[in-house]
Amino acid sequence: MGKNLYFKLAATNLKRDKKMYVPFTIAYITMVSIYFMVVTIMFSRGIADVPSADTLKSMFGLGMVVMTILMVTFMLYINSFLVKRRKKEFGLYGILGLEKRHVGRVIIWENLMLSAGAILLGIISGCVFGKLIFMLLYYSLHVSPKSKFDLPPEAFVITILLFAVIFILTSLFNLLQVSLANPIDLLKGGNIGEKKVRFVFIKTLLGLSFLGWAYYTASTVDHAIKALTQFFIAVMAVIIATNLLFEAGSLFFLTVLKKKKSFYYKANNFISISGMFHRMKQNASGLAAICILSTMVLVTVSTTTALYLGMDSIIKSMNRDDISITVQEEYSDKKYQEIIKKIETTADEYNVELEDILYYKYSDAFASLLDGEISRTREVPSNFDYDSIDYLTKYLIDVNFISLKDYNRMNNTEEVLEEQQVILLPGNSLDVTSKPKMPGTYEVKYVQKESKFTVRKNSSMEDKLFIVTADEKAEKELLQILKRGADEETERQSFIGINLRNPQTADEDFNRAIRDIFSESPKGFSSKSIIDDINEGYGVYGGLLFLGIFFAIEFLTATILIIYFKQVSEGYEDKERFVILQKVGMDDVEVKRTINKQILLVFFLPLVSALLHVAFARHMIIKLMELFYLYDTALTTWCMVVTCIVFMLAYILVYRLTAKVYYRLVRW
Repeated sequence: MGKNLYFKLAATNLKRDKKMYVPFTIAYITMVSIYFMVVTIMFSRGIADVPSADTLKSMFGLGMVVMTILMVTFMLYINSFLVKRRKKEFGLYGILGLEKRHVGRVIIWENLMLSAGAILLGIISGCVFGKLIFMLLYYSLHVSPKSKFDLPPEAFVITILLFAVIFILTSLFNLLQVSLANPIDLLKGGNIGEKKVRFVFIKTLLGLSFLGWAYYTASTVDHAIKALTQFFIAVMAVIIATNLLFEAGSLFFLTVLKKKKSFYYKANNFISISGMFHRMKQNASGLAAICILSTMVLVTVSTTTALYLGMDSIIKSMNRDDISITVQEEYSDKKYQEIIKKIETTADEYNVELEDILYYKYSDAFASLLDGEISRTREVPSNFDYDSIDYLTKYLIDVNFISLKDYNRMNNTEEVLEEQQVILLPGNSLDVTSKPKMPGTYEVKYVQKESKFTVRKNSSMEDKLFIVTADEKAEKELLQILKRGADEETERQSFIGINLRNPQTADEDFNRAIRDIFSESPKGFSSKSIIDDINEGYGVYGGLLFLGIFFAIEFLTATILIIYFKQVSEGYEDKERFVILQKVGMDDVEVKRTINKQILLVFFLPLVSALLHVAFARHMIIKLMELFYLYDTALTTWCMVVTCIVFMLAYILVYRLTAKVYYRLVRW
């Protein structure tokens, strides 16, 4: 056989089976285009102009790796649908005299034409829409583009290499399917049902156990770090449970319905349940995939949107002051006044209006707040087990000791403390509702929830607590207790917090000038600016939003294609059975009613399951958002609700469109 014949056969096959290959090609082009645009942004020279270029490139680099894995997985999974549908055709070739190597060459030509066309059109569409995506990225980062949109050679090379590998893998899989079976097996391949599922009850129990544990863990986790350590375990448990329950749990449920004779022996119910039993295991893998992909879309879009919209709240949580400086030495009052004078002069030079300047000296130590008692920290083992994580996330606090003099000056008060008395000023996230017991003979005079010292957590690990002591002697004594009696002298540090009337007027030059004031500090200093955090925040959360959208499109494309293929494959497989039903007396209305009942049960089960997964994941997601300093629970919840509503509408639209295809296939 000549090469032209293989090519013509392949082209004819693709044209004849366009119901399957046109949607597949569109999805293929979409995935190539998305991947090409992500790699283009990753290697674009224009990204170097944005303030958070390194962070953005790291994020897109990680996104590219994850997307590569997902692309390979999705394409292999979707390819398996196409091969199963065509097994009868491959068997017919063998019956007509074509050898397996001839069939293999036809398959390779088909795959080559599909892959080459999709890669070419995907890259072209990526080039066309890439500039628009690039401009939208700059807009989300709140920066003006300083460079023109460019198409780095790396984007072309990496994209072509990835999808060339996918072409090779899918071709090998298809050839393996043909080579391992004889023509008679292939001829029956499209009609062979899945093997009977074994251990249905045990698998159902396992699925419910995994799901129950995951739901319980997600609903009861009480700290961000703990949520992070358990999130991926819970995700894996949900994925395993979803597959088990769709495979075995659905059969168990259908068996229960089957035993209810009053329900089962009604004509429409009998047909629907029997049909679902006939292909349940085959349906189960596809439906579980739809459920998992739908959950991924909902979580990805809702979290990245919440982070981007909540950036103002995040910045406020991270910064008590617009500019904060910590110097690793103890300033005298005279030195403080000199520094404040320099800050005021610098603000005048840059036309920046100051609101206030806060300053105080402090010593710090870690402590435990457990069972209403503040005490020294316990030893944490090097293996960092879950008990240690639980301790660190629940009970570890970062203590700052400040003088009564600084406290009175900053709060315009004349508070008096006895020698063994202290005042506690907890951060917003630290729950101190009553007076805790202090180390030694010290006691708490009162707890002040709101003050100029009130801050959020300084990290997602430990909470912040300010302790006001009567004098330096009390401070040193408490420090010695909390630091396990260490002999070394704990040096006090000096803090300066600068707040501006309009932080937007402070540019990088002003921030640099402020830092220069402290450049001669012999022991060094650290600085933090709300403007720097805003610029960095737009880079991080704008980049996350874009990656979230790209991933959502990828997940959604795979979801829609699997739904479409399931409808088409089920339509072809059920056609003969419904023809028989029509011949024995069922009219079009009854056939349509039967179809609707079956596909409603089958195709809306993944949607309901995905929404249930997201509902139980809400608490854990809110805790995970705290890792990014997003404490706005209402915003996160609303983003999840709106995302679910929009996705439901999109899912219903896809269902209605694909249901029409199914009905046209099975209708007499």
